[in-house]
Amino acid sequence: LHSSKSPKPFSGALPVIFESAIMSNFSLLIPLLFALISRNEAWTANQLSRKFMTNTYLSSLASAERDNKTDLTGPKDIDDELQRGRLLEGGQVIDFSSVKASSKAEEALASARQRLLANIVAPTSDTNGQILGINDDVVGEVGHPLGAFATPEEVQSCATWIRSKAPEGLFQAKDGVSNDASGFSDQQMRTARSTLSKCYDESGEVTGAFAKTFYMGTKLLGEEAQKAIWAIYVWCRRTDEIVDAPRDNDDEMLVDLSAWEMRLENLWDYGVVEDVYDLALLDVRANYPSLDITPFMDMIRGMLMDVPVLGQDRYDVFDELHLYCYRVAGT
Repeated sequence: LHSSKSPKPFSGALPVIFESAIMSNFSLLIPLLFALISRNEAWTANQLSRKFMTNTYLSSLASAERDNKTDLTGPKDIDDELQRGRLLEGGQVIDFSSVKASSKAEEALASARQRLLANIVAPTSDTNGQILGINDDVVGEVGHPLGAFATPEEVQSCATWIRSKAPEGLFQAKDGVSNDASGFSDQQMRTARSTLSKCYDESGEVTGAFAKTFYMGTKLLGEEAQKAIWAIYVWCRRTDEIVDAPRDNDDEMLVDLSAWEMRLENLWDYGVVEDVYDLALLDVRANYPSLDITPFMDMIRGMLMDVPVLGQDRYDVFDELHLYCYRVAGT
């Protein structure tokens, strides 16, 4: 971090750091982190103010020698890194999303869907009046009731408004589903915007409650990207809660998960929503029309691969292990 001409790093700085941290009632972690990666002269000599100077900068501790290369990473360098990241053990690049492996878990999920479509069974986890995937544990972690800010009518009205501003042709036509908000009154428009805004706000709260460091990372992004990631995180959180909900047997879980999967397909294809938290994901779908449904579906299958009776504890070949890793950690 320092050239040979630079002053010795941290000389006399650590006592200031500790004292300033205590006086400011901050965690010691933050000033110590800056001490490790900032220039010593970034600190003022003024013992009273103890503020960062404007020339404070952060330097990557992980940067390796570049062998006289420029510090600017060009498109080719980025592409090379991406290719290296996708190569497994020197083999060919694997497109995991195209892998359609048959397993006991996937066969069980397909069977549950057939029974659900034939009205032989019905979902079990949405019968207690709660929003699906937003259970007491989630509410308790956030600290207040969730999803209570909009009526079912307001949810559907907001969905119509979101579909109306989506790229033309993104959603297929479906009976009873309108994409036309041209007749909305000013009050209806204000309510729709407010409903979506509150949905994103609560999605951020859920993300912050369950994934604090992940949430802090999203705060470094632009507002649109932040909100999109929160919406997707909440969908993942709800999926996880559906899988982990207490039930009498795995058959009930498979039926619930099949219904959840069909909900996702209806949202993706037709823009259909069933509750207030679907609105944020619908808005993400409208704002990012190239976003593929495949990673969402693959995540569901990854969760099934973790269920003891349906999954497996050991993999005989690395391709199967890599697929498992992609689904549970890469989607």
